[in-house]
Amino acid sequence: MAIEVVPSVTDPRELTLLRAVGLDRVSPEQRELALNIAQRYELDLMLKHLVMIDGKPYITRDGLLHVAHRSKELDGIETTDPILADGYWRASCSVYRKDMSRPFTYSGRYPEKGGNAKFAPEMAVKVAEVMALRRAFDVAAPVIEERWDINLPAAEPVARPSLAERAAAAREAVTSGMSKAAFVAALKDHGIPAKYAADVRQGMFPDGAELTDAQRQALLDELLTWEPEPVEEGAVVEAESVPMLPLDDEERELIAGGLK
Repeated sequence: MAIEVVPSVTDPRELTLLRAVGLDRVSPEQRELALNIAQRYELDLMLKHLVMIDGKPYITRDGLLHVAHRSKELDGIETTDPILADGYWRASCSVYRKDMSRPFTYSGRYPEKGGNAKFAPEMAVKVAEVMALRRAFDVAAPVIEERWDINLPAAEPVARPSLAERAAAAREAVTSGMSKAAFVAALKDHGIPAKYAADVRQGMFPDGAELTDAQRQALLDELLTWEPEPVEEGAVVEAESVPMLPLDDEERELIAGGLK
């Protein structure tokens, strides 16, 4: 299979999607490797079929199950009850294929005092399942469950950028105004309410004509001054209070296709 070169990403919409799947903080080479592995096995990054750990791509159990079901050859999975022996929880798993007469059986283990000790028995079963699934469906890429020997790093909290940082990032992303696709993506990325965006647009450009790229940039700069109002705990926000921003057909297609 030919490896496709993934170009550097500068489009705001694409950057938003990369952030959603955790590929915005890795190098272009690491991102290219992850995207090619996902393409090779037809994995869905939005469903966490593949994740990045220490800059390396790992397929998850959900990803392996996706590969197995998509093949239409999966004929069942059987696992044994986990047992504790020599400081490890141990289990085995057999994966059956419709086109083969014998199952793929593999054992898995997990330390009794591992990083996820509370669910150590379940983790042993999970390790056995992924090892058997890999062999049954010829998946060469490593799986995240093989990393039980180390404590997986906790996700670092993402600091909310300041207003000045958000405005600067928006201006830096577009050098000569803002395209329609970039504008729609920016609205979604910054969580700007549709009703607020429509009201500001009407105030700045009341003629109702289609905005130019420069006008969209000016509108976004103004919209980025918005800060969400605090919501009291237990309060209910009615959907009717945030009507949809009027969109043309092209904008609807951009939003609908953004998460595919």
